[in-house]
Amino acid sequence: MGSVLGRSFAAAGHAVTFSYSHDPKKLERLARDSGPRARAAGPWDAVRRAEVVLLAVHWADVPGALRAAGSLRGKILIDCTNPMTHANDALAVGHRLSGGELIAKQAHGAHLVKAFNTVPAELLQAGAAKMREQPAVCYCGNDTHAKRVVARLIRQIGFEPVDCGALPVSRYLEPLALLVAELAYNQGGRPEVGMRFVRRGKKRRRQ
Repeated sequence: MGSVLGRSFAAAGHAVTFSYSHDPKKLERLARDSGPRARAAGPWDAVRRAEVVLLAVHWADVPGALRAAGSLRGKILIDCTNPMTHANDALAVGHRLSGGELIAKQAHGAHLVKAFNTVPAELLQAGAAKMREQPAVCYCGNDTHAKRVVARLIRQIGFEPVDCGALPVSRYLEPLALLVAELAYNQGGRPEVGMRFVRRGKKRRRQ
């Protein structure tokens, strides 16, 4: 998710820093492949220069990634993680508290927005233009400005942003991600699975 979204944001014209990997050469390759506005750096350096930080690690690695990042105060933190068990077969938390809410407590002073966790990486890599209809990306958070920034990023890479409300709504988005994964990886076909939400409009007056 981190590599695919990083390349997508770079292609949309943003300066991107790839960070936090056991393989620094992988980060350097990602930066080279993503164009002149991309680079690789350590977590603290990457966060220090960033306005928006994407957290895209396994649930077990979240505490270490946050410690390596240092202060996130005032940053917009996009959380695309899902709180999975070590076996990756079930949610480790849920119902009364979400992974997004737990991360918000750990990332002191950050403006956390839950987003992209319900979209398979394969769909992001293929691009929204490959789909017959524009896929939706759900997001939620408590900070209005941070949500506007994330919605703009979602539009810039070709998806439709769907504002789902405040951060506690991530309690619903994280289980939804498991349904998407079931359809993408276990129910046959291709993993490029996207969602659309259809809302009834106002009834037109007859002339």
